[in-house]
Amino acid sequence: MQLHNMLRFKTGWAEDTGPDHEVVLSTRVRLARNLRAPFPAQAGPAALKRILDAAFTAAKSAGLKNAAFFKLADLDETDRAFLVERHLASPLLIAHPNSRGVVVGENETAVVMVNEEDHLRLAALLPGQQLHAAHGAVDRLDDGLSAALDFAFRDDLGYLAACPTNLGTGLRASCLVHLPALTMTGAIGKLIESLGRAGLIARGLYGEGARVIGDFFQLSNATGFGRTEGEILAALVKSVGAIVGRENEARAALSSGSAKVRLEDEIQRSLALLGGARLLSFEECQQYLSRLRLGLALGWRLGADLAVVNELTLSTQPAHLDLLAQKILSPLDRDALRAGLVRRRLKVS
Repeated sequence: MQLHNMLRFKTGWAEDTGPDHEVVLSTRVRLARNLRAPFPAQAGPAALKRILDAAFTAAKSAGLKNAAFFKLADLDETDRAFLVERHLASPLLIAHPNSRGVVVGENETAVVMVNEEDHLRLAALLPGQQLHAAHGAVDRLDDGLSAALDFAFRDDLGYLAACPTNLGTGLRASCLVHLPALTMTGAIGKLIESLGRAGLIARGLYGEGARVIGDFFQLSNATGFGRTEGEILAALVKSVGAIVGRENEARAALSSGSAKVRLEDEIQRSLALLGGARLLSFEECQQYLSRLRLGLALGWRLGADLAVVNELTLSTQPAHLDLLAQKILSPLDRDALRAGLVRRRLKVS
């Protein structure tokens, strides 16, 4: 398991810093880029290998020389799943590992996926709501890569992409937001319905097609065509700001008056289960951590902090636990290890 050492590395985008970090866990801005060659789905093995080699060479000359370079065919299934859990690779990328790769920058705040749906998917990841800063970082990476690679571009269409929704800018900006109060008050359904009118879409924890776990939603622009990068970012900044406001209003309502005792009860029950359980499934662990994270964001003294909860949100995922154990665990052993890890990090015997 070649990624075991990454368990010790700091995941920069999951730190408890950045604007609105109590609601917005992280920001991701990615660009889809293609060479003047058949898209990965139509390319043969030799062509895919040439693109992978060219992308790795270009990344080294574009300021990522100290990054980690992973060829997915050299990794086992647990390693590849770990990259997905870390938000450094997509499920689509790891599904076909041959001649696919990932470049991971320092502190995991920059990543380049090679030969996914497009030849390159480059992204910047930062904690909190930092859409403009993340865009600036990925734009600099794009400039560095374009100096060595000839990206496919047309004056009438912009950057060419495998999917029409990525035509034009190729930009997808997203924020991973924690919305437990809107979920608990039942307002989340109408909110998601309204996103389409604002040109946004909501996804689950791992992106497209993923289920919502732990009250985390990925909010992003629906398309990159027909608008400038500045217009896309401005619209998302406005929408995310409004959602943060609504979540904070719901949190205030739940933590005051007669509703407060119910919220206190739910959060304290979650903390007790996290501190006492000997078996924890992934989904129930994420749900209890979600409630604990809500209480900490409200400023309640609960014997933990947001940094620890953010860390546990990542480290209790299945592939993370298998890497920690350095073997493939059975579901029962994984649930036991997860429970023990949570007790240790929360300092509960």
